[in-house]
Amino acid sequence: MKLSRAGWNNVIIFSVMAFILLINVTNNKIFSGSESASEVEQATLFAAHETILTLTFSHNVVIERIGKNWRATPAVLNEQALEQMMRSWKNSEGDTVKSPPVIDEKMALVVNIELADQTEPYTLNLFATDTELLIHNRSTQVWKSFPLAIFSQLVPNEIFSA
Repeated sequence: MKLSRAGWNNVIIFSVMAFILLINVTNNKIFSGSESASEVEQATLFAAHETILTLTFSHNVVIERIGKNWRATPAVLNEQALEQMMRSWKNSEGDTVKSPPVIDEKMALVVNIELADQTEPYTLNLFATDTELLIHNRSTQVWKSFPLAIFSQLVPNEIFSA
């Protein structure tokens, strides 16, 4: 196949444009019919860049970051269990609830969470129903729904023994 110099330039230009289009389509930059990147980020309780400093469970148990490790006061969990629990808090994904159910606020497990880049702590109310775990962020007024099995990962039984 014999092309002139201008012909080869056109082939290269169209090849590069096709490659750029392929990259954009695979990264959901163009024709994103489903969720955008910001919606996926909002599926977790906290944004990816936020760092949890302290969790306080109903003023009984305090879990705080010490360097890269975690410490519970009183010491109800070992270091490995704390690490797994905090990973669950950071990475658990749930669905946003558009119309929250009517639930008695007195039945909630209250969790206060201090983040590194926030001046005020988040206050979360956890409601375990028969089928799901509902988490109400009182600071942002957002409700999230999680599978009920995640409750034991977020709040191990040892927390209640303190």
